[in-house]
Amino acid sequence: MLTMLQYTFRGGDAGRSAYERFSHWSPSDGFEIKGGWVSANNEGGFLLLETRDVAGLLEFSAKFKELNETIHVTPVVELTEGIAIAKHAYGWVDSVR
Repeated sequence: MLTMLQYTFRGGDAGRSAYERFSHWSPSDGFEIKGGWVSANNEGGFLLLETRDVAGLLEFSAKFKELNETIHVTPVVELTEGIAIAKHAYGWVDSVR
């Protein structure tokens, strides 16, 4: 499952602490960071994650929760695959109108 995780740091040294903690973290089996971005204002960032299950997301976010003001987890689908799925769904909707 692909998931986009957006996080914002709490104030003070939370960002610094999160980066330090992250440098010691290693992914569990079935959990992979596919990409990551830090926001230009250094208030947080985004991670594209691939996980085997929701439990892996919970474990990861729990390790950093108190350092973040918010953590938003959104399951995502690659763009071209998502467009194809949506067009198929729209076709179904049109067929039952």
